[in-house]
Amino acid sequence: MPGRIATQFTVDSSSTVGSCVYPLLAIGGAPEPTSVVVNGQPFLMVAGNYVCTPAPSSTTGITPPCFALARTVNAVTNTTVEIDGKYPVIEGDKVNLDRPLTSGYLSDKIVIGTQQII
Repeated sequence: MPGRIATQFTVDSSSTVGSCVYPLLAIGGAPEPTSVVVNGQPFLMVAGNYVCTPAPSSTTGITPPCFALARTVNAVTNTTVEIDGKYPVIEGDKVNLDRPLTSGYLSDKIVIGTQQII
């Protein structure tokens, strides 16, 4: 499955756990610098078993209270292209297996898994 490369600014989907609702949120976290240069700066890569910024609950006034949702994303969609020996997270991967990535990718012109010129 082709996919655009995720960054710390890529947004996932909302989810519900029990009676707690968690809004869509940028991945966040602490991406690793790579040897790839994008716009004159090292590309900060989201790869492997990446720990995202926890998602706060948008649900209030219930008992027990809703706690922040720990989030991780694994690079499972891309199995062919490595950057500095690691597979980047791309469109098609999911946060916590149930929160698909939705927007805010590195570029609409860099798509892993295609050999098309866009």
